[in-house]
Amino acid sequence: MVVTAGRRRRDFALLAGILVIVLTGANIPAPLYVVYESVFHFRPDLTTLIFAVYAVGVLMSLLFFGRASDHLGRRPVIGAALALMAASAAVFLAAENVAMLCVARWVSGLAIGLVVAPATAGLSELEPAGNARRAALTATCASMLGLGFGPLLSGILSEYAPAPTRLVYAVYLGLLALAALALLLLPETVTGRERRYVPRIDIRLPAAVRTEFLPAAMGVFSGFFVLGLFVGLIPSFLGNDLHWTSHALGGAVVFLLFGVAAAAELRARELPDRRALGRGLLVLPVGLVVIVLAFAHASLPAFLVGTVLGGTAVGLVFIGGQATVNRIAPAAARAGVTAALFTAAYAGFSVPVVVVGVASVQVGTLRATTGATIGFAVICSIALWVLSRAGRRSSRTG
Repeated sequence: MVVTAGRRRRDFALLAGILVIVLTGANIPAPLYVVYESVFHFRPDLTTLIFAVYAVGVLMSLLFFGRASDHLGRRPVIGAALALMAASAAVFLAAENVAMLCVARWVSGLAIGLVVAPATAGLSELEPAGNARRAALTATCASMLGLGFGPLLSGILSEYAPAPTRLVYAVYLGLLALAALALLLLPETVTGRERRYVPRIDIRLPAAVRTEFLPAAMGVFSGFFVLGLFVGLIPSFLGNDLHWTSHALGGAVVFLLFGVAAAAELRARELPDRRALGRGLLVLPVGLVVIVLAFAHASLPAFLVGTVLGGTAVGLVFIGGQATVNRIAPAAARAGVTAALFTAAYAGFSVPVVVVGVASVQVGTLRATTGATIGFAVICSIALWVLSRAGRRSSRTG
């Protein structure tokens, strides 16, 4: 069957929209953690546990099912992710204790880990002109907009509408229904699909891509730490350290970070992937330093400046990393290499954020974030060195 250019553009837009909707559910709880603390009467440090459960779900899904869509096809795996997100929203709607919150977050983590690789790979395959860089830009912008829209929506509804911990999930279930209808219209882009897939940890990378993959992975690891910091801890930090208690404003700050990241990706769309990645690695420690200074001086203006710098860095390293993967990954292993990149990303999103959350209870927010800033400055420096070596090696062989 001949596929027209208009049909390809429609399919490309539909898949981008599905990705936005699924990822919207990932960060809906961010402004609600302080509400849950009050409603369910648990200690603030349990927020770190709930966040960690979500991260475990994401990583489990990426590690065991990251390559599933290369075998089973993109549509079935994305459909499974939609079903899991609906189940998660249903549990949130019925939640009456911390255990139910943990179950809901774990299931949503499974869904997010399941959707990112097939959706990103599918966008590369459906891009009307076969432009891998435009596909990467669309995937990263859709991801940032979805991840940022969730907390903005929940912050506004929890501040100004009834049922602050439930209404947003009813709205989200309606969005998921629209995404399911859109999925029915999409073609399958994987040929020679298999009937079954045996889950196993398999994050091996083709030898030819490893040198260039390493700095990309280190970049998204660092960038997603900033995202995890804002999603998991910043709303609580704002109330406890800067005395900014509005749920709507807390959600807006998280959205600001993701919105700036998406804008940075758009501005960097013409940059070579190595240059975008390198600039992001330079800006990221600066943003973290400004955020630390904001906590040290209880300064909201400084915090907002740090948010803009952090969002800029995240956008640059994400578009640089994703464009690198689209450039170097063989077609038959595209979802697998993409899953490896997102495994690095969500490792940064989870492990160091949990460490900072626990440390902040023990030694305070300022000391915990200062230690993290020093550690990530070292990681970014090493990534820049590896990136420079990879660039010189490529220029010699080219």
